[in-house]
Amino acid sequence: MQNSLKAGPYISFVFLLIVVAANGQRNFDDGYVITNKNDTLYGQVSDRKSGPFGGIYGDVRFRGERGKRKYRPKDIKEYKIGKTIFRSEVLDDEIVFLKLKAEGAVTHYVFELQEQGEEMILDIDYLVKNDDSHLVRATQGIFGLKRKRLALYFNDCPQLVEKIQNKEFKYVFEVVDFYNTWKRSQKTY
Repeated sequence: MQNSLKAGPYISFVFLLIVVAANGQRNFDDGYVITNKNDTLYGQVSDRKSGPFGGIYGDVRFRGERGKRKYRPKDIKEYKIGKTIFRSEVLDDEIVFLKLKAEGAVTHYVFELQEQGEEMILDIDYLVKNDDSHLVRATQGIFGLKRKRLALYFNDCPQLVEKIQNKEFKYVFEVVDFYNTWKRSQKTY
């Protein structure tokens, strides 16, 4: 009876290690990586670790036919994990991964920010028109849309500017959907 009591903590510890190891494996999902040489590598991709000691990685972990590899934002153009696409873009003179939310005449990206030691991820919305390379911040945190900036940015679409100024739109996706639909309806002949 005493021997089984002494083994209890060791069995619990081994069980805990197995659970932690299994949890670490769940962070990988099917996806791909597009290198700067336009090679598309298919395999398993991970960009964050869940749980109390988790967080967003600064790089992307990839497992494929060529083995394991880590890619920094400057090493690749794009990666996909599950159904979510991330692209390498220049933001404040630094190359970072941005989550693709919508694409068209204006592309909507989200920069995911996670403070060290925090579990919560903050989403910061950015927009860029096809004929531009400079990202424009679309929101100001909990205060909503950056209305003045967006009105200037979309000055080529007076209907959208009016809707922004009249506070008809509360969310970035509404602005993006309106502008992309408006651009698609333009006659280009």
